[in-house]
Amino acid sequence: MLKKIIIAGLIIAVLTVGILFLIPWGEYESELDKSELNETIEYNSDSTINETPSLDALEGFYSVSAGETAEILFHTDGLKTTKGGFTAFDIQFAIDNDFTNSTLEVIIKTASINTGNEMRDEHLVDEFFFAEKYPTIEYVASHISLGDTSYVADGELTLNGTTKSLQVPFLHLGSGGSDIPFEAFQGAFEFDRTEYGQAEESGVGNIVRIEFYCELVKE
Repeated sequence: MLKKIIIAGLIIAVLTVGILFLIPWGEYESELDKSELNETIEYNSDSTINETPSLDALEGFYSVSAGETAEILFHTDGLKTTKGGFTAFDIQFAIDNDFTNSTLEVIIKTASINTGNEMRDEHLVDEFFFAEKYPTIEYVASHISLGDTSYVADGELTLNGTTKSLQVPFLHLGSGGSDIPFEAFQGAFEFDRTEYGQAEESGVGNIVRIEFYCELVKE
């Protein structure tokens, strides 16, 4: 009897793995149309950031929302690679005269996750992000430093009700726009989702890579 139960369990496990591979998960594709830059920030030939920070030339309150020229994408590896983005968020960057005292705030609506497959989105929203209890994902930084190859925001990420310190490197790409001037930024970082209360699950990668691009408009 025990042998039959073990065999049945193995069969179910194999079928589950097969189903995971066969499900048409869909593939999220970025639809962002980046604007042309009128002025670009030049970096040294060895890819290090210039000694004179470009943020020194900026000051004021800059912002952008989802639906405008901005995107926040994520990627995880596992049994099935998962790619997606968020369709509702706000980014606010208050650049101080001393850029190191600038503040950055990113508020993401958790339920706006989009992986190109509604079934998977519902699963992630309910079983991983618990969006009803934690409706937003937030990143807040109150200090900006100048690293060797990028700017670095020193802040805290709040996900699933857990808050941890997180450094986010980013680049100031330059400026563009005629009727509505903007400043373009991009960056990428990684974190372990299990450190923010998300359970490990077979076939689901723990390391999440976030990539973002935004054209911030001065208010």
